[in-house]
Amino acid sequence: MKETVATIRAYAPLTANFARRELKSRFRGSVLGWLWSLLNPLSTVLVYALVFGVILKIVPPLAGSGELNFSMYLFSGLVVWLLFSAMFTGVSGWLASIGDLRRKIFFPPETAVFGSAAAAGVQSAIEAGVLVAFMVAFGNVGITFIALPAVMLLTAGFGLGLGFLVAVANVRYRDVEYLIGIALNVVFFLVPIVYTEDLVPDRAYGLPVGRIISLNPVAQFVGAGRDAVYFLQWPSVGRWVSMICWSVGALSIGWRYFSRRSMDLSEEL
Repeated sequence: MKETVATIRAYAPLTANFARRELKSRFRGSVLGWLWSLLNPLSTVLVYALVFGVILKIVPPLAGSGELNFSMYLFSGLVVWLLFSAMFTGVSGWLASIGDLRRKIFFPPETAVFGSAAAAGVQSAIEAGVLVAFMVAFGNVGITFIALPAVMLLTAGFGLGLGFLVAVANVRYRDVEYLIGIALNVVFFLVPIVYTEDLVPDRAYGLPVGRIISLNPVAQFVGAGRDAVYFLQWPSVGRWVSMICWSVGALSIGWRYFSRRSMDLSEEL
């Protein structure tokens, strides 16, 4: 791992170039450009807010104002989820995009991955900034906002670590990409994003549903982000410990495995 870190440090300028390339090409040719990075999550918020907030009326009150606002409840969880999803699914695409370049010159594939991850992080930062702006507009403001960047960073590390593992499998078995898409759709509803935790039954269909959802690591990250900006409370110590362990563990294992297989991957890309 020390050797890998040293290599990435040596290739830092190349990593920065990949980040700039990804940022420039993300919405190239579109009229609205970077506005799409806001319109996509906002459209999702509007749809789910209509179904769950207006029709089903599932919503806890904002901590700062006491008002019922499902849109902000949903947005506070969705921002963290979108970051995790982007990191998790992005590695395979970022790796595939450098296949031709890797056959021409040598460079650690991690540089492209980290560069593209940084570009995805910029988009998530914009979304988080919009979330904070909305919270301020609704009078839901607190010192706990400063915990959000740490939660986002840990979320990115967790998603990126899992993404490294998936990318290795996807290079050899392209079906993995499609399986991951299905899995994410399932996991999305196993995380309290569009519903509150108190609506989850302890058991359903003979399964400990409550236990499954509470042990879902993604739920810890989403819950921590929502604690900080919606409920205006500090995430619990247990939640911080859980997030750190999941993030550092996934990134360490995934990155190490990816580095060991990088030469084999170059031949298969």
